Amino acid sequence: MPKFPLAGALLALTLAPLAQAEPVSIDGVGLTRDVPCQGQDVEITGSANHIRLTGTCGAVTVYGSDHQVSLEQGGALSVSGIQNQVTAGRVERLEVDTAKNRVQAALEGRAPNHAQLEVSGADHNLELVFKGPAVVNLSGADNQLRWSGSEPLMTVQGVDNRIERQP
Repeated sequence: MPKFPLAGALLALTLAPLAQAEPVSIDGVGLTRDVPCQGQDVEITGSANHIRLTGTCGAVTVYGSDHQVSLEQGGALSVSGIQNQVTAGRVERLEVDTAKNRVQAALEGRAPNHAQLEVSGADHNLELVFKGPAVVNLSGADNQLRWSGSEPLMTVQGVDNRIERQP
């Protein structure tokens, strides 16, 4: 019988939230997985993984190459690497960098914060719906942004970037 059962129980209760705070990490090559987010952050690394995230995610990071990722809803989405394809139902913040990434998403901030889009790098193809106020910072070269919904506040720099409003 432990001498300090209450202390052990308190320690277990104290460490439980720390274990839950760890992000879900998916690393590999050619993996196919369905992952329930349950509010957690998710990190996807490696190459050519096919990942479907269900439910509400925290921050989602996609890093590497040739991934195909779908998610229903997330706080922030960061896509970095080359030739990743990501489809998101709704995110509050989207960052895309490096090269040749394709992202389809709806951006919607939580009041009083605006949705935010940061794009750098080259040859990205973005199809976005802005649901409410949004701030866009687009730089780099040969990026294409097709958008619909609410008119965002845009800052555009770089070379040969194309921005088209869709009906």
